[in-house]
Amino acid sequence: MNNKMSNLLYCEFYKINRKHTLLKLAIAVVVIALAMTALSAVLQSVLSGAVISQGLADYDAQIATLKAEMEMLQSSGSWIDKLIVTNGVAGYKARIAILEYLKSHNVTSGSVMAYSGTNSLGILSFDVFSFTNLCMSMLMNVVIIFLIVACCRTTSGEYASGAMKMQFLRPLNKNKFFTAKWLSVVIVAEALTLISFFLSLILGLILYGPNALNVAFVAGSVVTVLPPMGALMVTLLINMVQVFALTQATMFICSLCNTYGKSIVLCLLFLFFSFGTWVEYVLAVPYVGYLGFLANLDWSSGISVDGTIFKGMSIWGMIPITLLWCALFMWFSYKRFNKKEV
Repeated sequence: MNNKMSNLLYCEFYKINRKHTLLKLAIAVVVIALAMTALSAVLQSVLSGAVISQGLADYDAQIATLKAEMEMLQSSGSWIDKLIVTNGVAGYKARIAILEYLKSHNVTSGSVMAYSGTNSLGILSFDVFSFTNLCMSMLMNVVIIFLIVACCRTTSGEYASGAMKMQFLRPLNKNKFFTAKWLSVVIVAEALTLISFFLSLILGLILYGPNALNVAFVAGSVVTVLPPMGALMVTLLINMVQVFALTQATMFICSLCNTYGKSIVLCLLFLFFSFGTWVEYVLAVPYVGYLGFLANLDWSSGISVDGTIFKGMSIWGMIPITLLWCALFMWFSYKRFNKKEV
């Protein structure tokens, strides 16, 4: 990295950290993590006699039950089931695939749990894997809010205020200038993701210790069983990819807007409320989900027993299409930024 690029990057880091932004973010992350830990500890003491999280057991009986329920679902599906894509059949197939895999590999009954993309009850599972996942999901909201605000402030905000015009009075390369803005947000957001993960993991280990069930991931008919720490590394990778991709999408939206308010509203609608994906739910057409950025970005749904959001989708298609979306977002963002009149 030459001196000019390094100076640009340093300036962008300085802008991000104005008014001690990073310190405030770190404090917010720690407070939320400690609050989750306290809540989990209280619930554990209150529900000490309850067993919430159980491993997969009685393989033959569960396989027979799931097959019967799946056949019933297929035969009695209403028009509502066909209109709104719940993909319940895919969930049944995923559970059956896991049970058949564990049975064929003589895995001890009750030693494995199936990975679920929905972790709303993770705080009641009372193990390091479930707690770390749930705490991490809460902290990721802070990371996403940060990257939205940072992207909008350093692009649309500077453009609207006229600060960008003053910077371009110097002989700066627009591509390098935009790269420095994008790279500074990505680095800080990914660093916050890592800090959030390891903080959640450490608190989970303190609270519950290292003991937890192995975790089974399923992608179609392919099943992979990992120890708890290996499974947590998979979820960390997914979160880091999501941060990277969401930064690309946010920069794309910012390149379309010339004001800070408009860009941040559009980003919040798009990212938090899945703006633009409702039509895919209603159409209920196989493979239509591949047309949506957010549908492809939800990699956890492609390796969980919850099934993918839309019919016909799989993790093998979601990964390359997500990368293609990211490439298109960045290409368009660079084109738009170079055309901005300052």
